[in-house]
Amino acid sequence: MIMLESIDTWLMQPEYMPNLCRLSEEGVSFENFYTPLFLSAGTFNTEIISQTGLVPPVTGVSSSIYSTNAFPMSLANLFKNQGYTVNSFHSASPSIYSRGTVHENLGFSAYHSYADMGMPDYQLDSGLINAYSLMAPEGKFFSFVITYSGHGPYTQELENISAPHIDAAQAAVSKAAIEGSAQNISEYTHAVAHAMETDQFIGQLIDRLEEEGRLEDTAVLLYADHYGKYMTDKDFLLKIKDVRLSPELYHTPCVLYGGGIQQAKVDKYCSSLDLVPSIINLYDLPGDRRYYAGDDIFGGLGGVVPLPGGAWYDGERWYNGGESDPDPELTSALKRQVSQSMEAVRVDYFDKN
Repeated sequence: MIMLESIDTWLMQPEYMPNLCRLSEEGVSFENFYTPLFLSAGTFNTEIISQTGLVPPVTGVSSSIYSTNAFPMSLANLFKNQGYTVNSFHSASPSIYSRGTVHENLGFSAYHSYADMGMPDYQLDSGLINAYSLMAPEGKFFSFVITYSGHGPYTQELENISAPHIDAAQAAVSKAAIEGSAQNISEYTHAVAHAMETDQFIGQLIDRLEEEGRLEDTAVLLYADHYGKYMTDKDFLLKIKDVRLSPELYHTPCVLYGGGIQQAKVDKYCSSLDLVPSIINLYDLPGDRRYYAGDDIFGGLGGVVPLPGGAWYDGERWYNGGESDPDPELTSALKRQVSQSMEAVRVDYFDKN
């Protein structure tokens, strides 16, 4: 599983991210995938959801609960109990968000930072390939990788990320004829350069797996942690993303490639909440799907994206807490589904049961 920092739908263009676009065309592309942000810490929000299948409580808890609570049905624990080697990888220090202890508590054998991976610059995703032998060890493995280079701000402040790709980014953006203020275009161009660095790692990883003949039995799932929220002009972001409604900002890329899975376009509305139940289905893992906040994307349930504040979206209708509710019964069910998941985390339900 590769969680892509800030890789938004508007960056999914062959001129910007040719490797990710190829995987999207040749693999399974989830056309209506969303990453709702219940926490302001967007990366950590999706990190917890996509690894545990639970929704983190918005208020009233300490972040230390993720280092101490029981998560027996996390993907890491489920895979480990089936004999898989399980490791996580992110260039940032293990002290940030206490990831080192959080990931081990989620069931990973080890959290590997830039120091473990021998990365010359922790902000450059291309250096992640140094840890290939750890990411793809012999035998059955489950590896969780979080990229970094898509991070903002999209300014000279992170010139070390954009510099290797800035000429290519300027040429691609010029060809695309994007319209906006000078600041808009500058940020957009830097964002493209950042995405190119992430795409370089994606290409490196797939090339190694193909060279070793491992893609037939190795599935790679790539999904964003959140939309490109580091663009400072929201109106410009809505424009380049080609959306009108705020819930549509949560629309992000999600691609499944390899593992002998046939090419497909999945139009069903789904979200980060649905990832764990779907993986459990694909790998026949012994997780009890009644306890997860989402539904199996490939099953008959779901098709609706729960949003923060009790809202929801299904591509045609959306409810945001106003007086006019198009489907009160559905709203009540989704609110209960999310609130019960948050409460399970809050009270450490799986340790007590």
